[in-house]
Amino acid sequence: MYVFNRSININIQSEDEGESVIVNGVFMDSYHEVSLTLWVDMRDFAITAAEGELRRYPHPDCIVTGNRIKNLVGLKLARGVRKKITEAVGTDAGCTHLADLALECVKALIQAKYSLMHLTLSEEEIQKQTEAYLRGSCYRFRALGNE
Repeated sequence: MYVFNRSININIQSEDEGESVIVNGVFMDSYHEVSLTLWVDMRDFAITAAEGELRRYPHPDCIVTGNRIKNLVGLKLARGVRKKITEAVGTDAGCTHLADLALECVKALIQAKYSLMHLTLSEEEIQKQTEAYLRGSCYRFRALGNE
């Protein structure tokens, strides 16, 4: 018997050759349903707009945390973004599930960034940039000489 479920779904779309994207995320579990849409300028990797809502939540006062979504606007999706997102929509003034969803949106966007490269770069340039970016992040991309 299942006693709990959780699903996170992220979709990313671009209509302008990858210069900007729209990230749609939904977090659902047995007690929550949270939606988030982020508009991201891929040229400077910054959130230009954000909206969403808490559709289902376990406590009546949870709804006020949705007001913090606007704090995501202007964030650069670079080193330290996890802390910035947590401060923007999480902590004791926010919602941990909203912060989790925003972080999942960013992680998916980083993955999509490589798909978007196929619109403008050669395979050789994609491989070079991918290896440089991911060097040291996992076994496959371990730093050369550390085998």
